[in-house]
Amino acid sequence: MTAPLAVDVIILSWNRVDDTIAAIESAAAQRGVDTRIFIVDQGSTPDCLSQLDLLVARLPNAQLRKLSSNSGVAGGRNIATAMGTAPFVVALDSDAVFEDEWTLARAVAHLEHDPQLCAIGFHIKNFFTGRNDDTSWDYAGRGAADSRFATTRFIGAGHAIRRAAFEAVGGYDERLFFCGEELDLSYRMLNLSMRIDYCPDVAVLHKVSPQHRVFWDKGRFYYTARNALYSLYKFGAPRSRLLLAAISFVLKGARNGIAGQALRAIAGSIRLSREFACSPQDKRHYRLSAATREYIRSCEISRQQSVVTKLRRLLTPLPHQSRG
Repeated sequence: MTAPLAVDVIILSWNRVDDTIAAIESAAAQRGVDTRIFIVDQGSTPDCLSQLDLLVARLPNAQLRKLSSNSGVAGGRNIATAMGTAPFVVALDSDAVFEDEWTLARAVAHLEHDPQLCAIGFHIKNFFTGRNDDTSWDYAGRGAADSRFATTRFIGAGHAIRRAAFEAVGGYDERLFFCGEELDLSYRMLNLSMRIDYCPDVAVLHKVSPQHRVFWDKGRFYYTARNALYSLYKFGAPRSRLLLAAISFVLKGARNGIAGQALRAIAGSIRLSREFACSPQDKRHYRLSAATREYIRSCEISRQQSVVTKLRRLLTPLPHQSRG
């Protein structure tokens, strides 16, 4: 008999211990694969850490690494991924669980049977309703939630990555900290002449706020704008496009009463771009080939929209907005 394929499951934790324990137990219950679970805690309270210690002590395939502070999503995932060696890495949010015991087996089968896949995006469902989690849907115009399609990205709440592709491009850019880190990584992996598929038969249940609230004014818009501008710079966008994007974020911020965050984001993106330009980091993976650019253009419908449509989107209120 063939031995089950190995897969590393990485989970970042920061308090919310009950949800984190449920996520870990969901990973430990998976069947049909050789599962290793790596948890990186980013500064939880002593009580939360004690509960995680008790759980990990009875799971022979789980390891817990404790950090003294929050290293961000990008940094935390790099640390967790480096803890393992399996050819496939699955990330699960601490407030999500796998839909059933065979979820990982289906994810690994997709990657094992198609060497051109560098990653797959899971179907993110609302834990409470079982329906598609609209707050995590980032595939506008590509297809329905129950259909498979090629895409340029995956959603952080649940996805699988081929380790070889991840390591070939240097992993996540830790300067991003939070927001946009998946797309930044995805573009670089696509540049290896690979592709990403959204696979609806692989699902996680995400414990979304019943009100679908997003607190854009508490930093999310800042990180969204800053990281988008920074990534545009890294991938060689001309100055005219960078300027237009910056103006668009200011207008979007003003439309939603948070223009100050947009201005801070522009300053922050300039600082990060200078750091990147002066760093010894290998920049070859940011020079997208013509084939990669065409793949991105064909998958991202927004790039084909008219100016009028883009302006209308610019003036639309931020989705699921809630003011803190």
